Amino acid sequence: MNKQRFLSLFLLVGVVPLLAAFVLLKTGWYQSGVNNKGVWYQQEIRLLPASEPNSAHWRLVYLQPDSCDSHCQAVVKLMQQIDLALGRKQDQLDLLVLAAQPTALTSVSVDTKAQIPIIQSTFAGLPAGSLIIVEHHGLALLHYPLPPAVERFPLLGKDVMADLQKLMKFDRGPV
Repeated sequence: MNKQRFLSLFLLVGVVPLLAAFVLLKTGWYQSGVNNKGVWYQQEIRLLPASEPNSAHWRLVYLQPDSCDSHCQAVVKLMQQIDLALGRKQDQLDLLVLAAQPTALTSVSVDTKAQIPIIQSTFAGLPAGSLIIVEHHGLALLHYPLPPAVERFPLLGKDVMADLQKLMKFDRGPV
Protein backbone atom coordinates (compact mmCIF):
# COMPACT_ATOMS: atom_id res chain seq x y z
CA MET A 1 0.00 0.00 0.00
CA ASN A 2 1.47 3.33 -0.98
CA LYS A 3 1.49 6.49 1.12
CA GLN A 4 -1.19 8.39 -0.81
CA ARG A 5 -3.69 5.55 -0.60
CA PHE A 6 -3.04 5.17 3.14
CA LEU A 7 -3.49 8.91 3.68
CA SER A 8 -6.74 9.00 1.69
CA LEU A 9 -8.13 6.00 3.64
CA PHE A 10 -7.10 7.62 6.91
CA LEU A 11 -8.88 10.83 5.99
CA LEU A 12 -11.94 8.93 4.85
CA VAL A 13 -12.21 6.85 8.02
CA GLY A 14 -11.06 9.45 10.56
CA VAL A 15 -11.85 12.94 9.40
CA VAL A 16 -15.08 12.51 7.43
CA PRO A 17 -17.14 11.21 10.43
CA LEU A 18 -15.82 14.05 12.60
CA LEU A 19 -16.70 16.57 9.93
CA ALA A 20 -20.18 15.07 9.54
CA ALA A 21 -20.77 15.20 13.31
CA PHE A 22 -19.66 18.83 13.41
CA VAL A 23 -22.06 19.73 10.58
CA LEU A 24 -24.96 17.91 12.31
CA LEU A 25 -24.35 19.77 15.57
CA LYS A 26 -23.97 23.19 13.97
CA THR A 27 -27.03 22.91 11.74
CA GLY A 28 -29.28 21.80 14.62
CA TRP A 29 -30.27 18.46 13.12
CA TYR A 30 -29.28 16.58 16.28
CA GLN A 31 -31.61 16.84 19.28
CA SER A 32 -30.15 15.50 22.49
CA GLY A 33 -32.31 13.29 24.69
CA VAL A 34 -33.76 14.25 28.05
CA ASN A 35 -33.12 11.95 30.98
CA ASN A 36 -35.23 13.59 33.66
CA LYS A 37 -38.94 14.29 33.83
CA GLY A 38 -38.81 17.12 36.38
CA VAL A 39 -37.38 20.61 36.03
CA TRP A 40 -33.90 21.23 37.44
CA TYR A 41 -33.39 24.35 39.52
CA GLN A 42 -30.96 26.78 37.89
CA GLN A 43 -29.56 28.12 41.17
CA GLU A 44 -28.76 26.45 44.47
CA ILE A 45 -31.76 26.46 46.83
CA ARG A 46 -31.40 25.21 50.41
CA LEU A 47 -34.99 24.32 51.22
CA LEU A 48 -34.50 22.20 54.34
CA PRO A 49 -31.84 21.69 56.98
CA ALA A 50 -29.49 18.74 56.57
CA SER A 51 -30.95 15.41 57.64
CA GLU A 52 -29.59 13.13 60.33
CA PRO A 53 -26.87 10.67 59.22
CA ASN A 54 -29.07 7.59 59.75
CA SER A 55 -32.22 9.00 58.15
CA ALA A 56 -33.44 8.83 54.58
CA HIS A 57 -31.20 10.28 51.89
CA TRP A 58 -34.01 11.74 49.74
CA ARG A 59 -37.07 13.80 50.64
CA LEU A 60 -40.17 14.43 48.60
CA VAL A 61 -41.58 17.81 49.65
CA TYR A 62 -44.96 19.32 48.85
CA LEU A 63 -45.19 23.11 49.08
CA GLN A 64 -48.72 23.47 50.39
CA PRO A 65 -50.78 26.48 49.33
CA ASP A 66 -52.50 28.65 51.96
CA SER A 67 -55.73 26.67 51.79
CA CYS A 68 -55.65 22.89 51.53
CA ASP A 69 -58.65 21.63 49.56
CA SER A 70 -59.42 18.32 47.83
CA HIS A 71 -56.66 19.02 45.28
CA CYS A 72 -54.15 19.29 48.13
CA GLN A 73 -55.42 16.05 49.67
CA ALA A 74 -54.99 14.32 46.30
CA VAL A 75 -51.35 15.44 46.23
CA VAL A 76 -50.76 13.96 49.68
CA LYS A 77 -52.33 10.70 48.53
CA LEU A 78 -50.09 10.76 45.44
CA MET A 79 -47.03 11.22 47.66
CA GLN A 80 -48.03 8.21 49.74
CA GLN A 81 -48.55 6.15 46.59
CA ILE A 82 -45.09 7.13 45.34
CA ASP A 83 -43.59 6.12 48.67
CA LEU A 84 -45.43 2.81 48.61
CA ALA A 85 -44.41 2.13 45.00
CA LEU A 86 -40.70 2.38 45.89
CA GLY A 87 -40.95 -1.00 47.59
CA ARG A 88 -37.70 -2.00 49.31
CA LYS A 89 -36.21 1.44 48.66
CA GLN A 90 -39.00 3.02 50.69
CA ASP A 91 -36.67 3.67 53.63
CA GLN A 92 -34.53 5.97 51.44
CA LEU A 93 -37.36 8.52 51.05
CA ASP A 94 -39.05 10.82 53.56
CA LEU A 95 -42.26 12.66 52.78
CA LEU A 96 -42.77 16.23 54.01
CA VAL A 97 -45.33 18.99 53.60
CA LEU A 98 -44.13 22.58 53.93
CA ALA A 99 -46.77 25.16 54.85
CA ALA A 100 -46.12 28.89 54.73
CA GLN A 101 -49.01 29.70 57.06
CA PRO A 102 -49.15 28.32 60.60
CA THR A 103 -51.47 25.35 60.89
CA ALA A 104 -52.86 23.47 63.86
CA LEU A 105 -52.09 20.13 62.21
CA THR A 106 -48.68 18.56 62.77
CA SER A 107 -49.18 15.79 60.24
CA VAL A 108 -51.49 14.95 57.39
CA SER A 109 -52.68 11.57 56.22
CA VAL A 110 -55.09 10.27 53.63
CA ASP A 111 -55.14 6.76 55.05
CA THR A 112 -54.17 5.42 58.44
CA LYS A 113 -50.94 3.76 57.30
CA ALA A 114 -48.63 6.75 56.94
CA GLN A 115 -48.45 10.17 58.50
CA ILE A 116 -46.68 12.96 56.61
CA PRO A 117 -45.29 15.67 58.88
CA ILE A 118 -46.24 19.29 58.20
CA ILE A 119 -43.45 21.80 58.79
CA GLN A 120 -44.08 25.52 58.88
CA SER A 121 -41.42 27.15 56.77
CA THR A 122 -41.07 29.97 54.32
CA PHE A 123 -40.39 29.04 50.75
CA ALA A 124 -40.08 32.50 49.28
CA GLY A 125 -39.46 32.51 45.57
CA LEU A 126 -40.78 28.98 45.10
CA PRO A 127 -44.30 28.45 43.76
CA ALA A 128 -46.73 26.92 46.21
CA GLY A 129 -48.42 23.77 45.02
CA SER A 130 -45.47 21.89 43.57
CA LEU A 131 -43.57 18.73 44.42
CA ILE A 132 -39.82 18.98 45.01
CA ILE A 133 -37.12 16.32 45.35
CA VAL A 134 -34.64 17.37 48.04
CA GLU A 135 -31.38 15.57 48.85
CA HIS A 136 -30.02 14.90 52.35
CA HIS A 137 -28.15 18.23 52.66
CA GLY A 138 -31.43 20.10 52.09
CA LEU A 139 -30.63 21.11 48.51
CA ALA A 140 -33.69 21.23 46.23
CA LEU A 141 -32.90 19.47 42.96
CA LEU A 142 -35.99 18.88 40.85
CA HIS A 143 -39.47 20.33 40.96
CA TYR A 144 -42.71 19.20 39.40
CA PRO A 145 -45.53 21.68 38.76
CA LEU A 146 -48.88 20.11 39.57
CA PRO A 147 -51.39 19.64 36.76
CA PRO A 148 -54.71 21.43 37.26
CA ALA A 149 -56.73 18.22 36.84
CA VAL A 150 -56.51 15.43 39.41
CA GLU A 151 -56.96 12.90 36.60
CA ARG A 152 -53.42 13.70 35.41
CA PHE A 153 -51.81 12.93 38.79
CA PRO A 154 -50.92 9.31 37.85
CA LEU A 155 -48.73 10.63 35.02
CA LEU A 156 -47.05 13.03 37.45
CA GLY A 157 -46.51 10.14 39.86
CA LYS A 158 -44.82 8.11 37.11
CA ASP A 159 -42.52 11.04 36.32
CA VAL A 160 -41.55 11.52 39.97
CA MET A 161 -41.00 7.77 40.38
CA ALA A 162 -38.77 7.58 37.31
CA ASP A 163 -36.56 10.42 38.55
CA LEU A 164 -36.44 9.09 42.12
CA GLN A 165 -35.45 5.63 40.93
CA LYS A 166 -32.64 7.08 38.80
CA LEU A 167 -31.39 9.21 41.68
CA MET A 168 -31.52 6.29 44.10
CA LYS A 169 -29.79 3.98 41.62
CA PHE A 170 -26.79 6.25 41.28
CA ASP A 171 -26.78 7.37 44.90
CA ARG A 172 -23.66 6.48 46.86
CA GLY A 173 -25.22 7.31 50.22
CA PRO A 174 -24.41 10.18 52.54
CA VAL A 175 -20.92 11.45 51.81
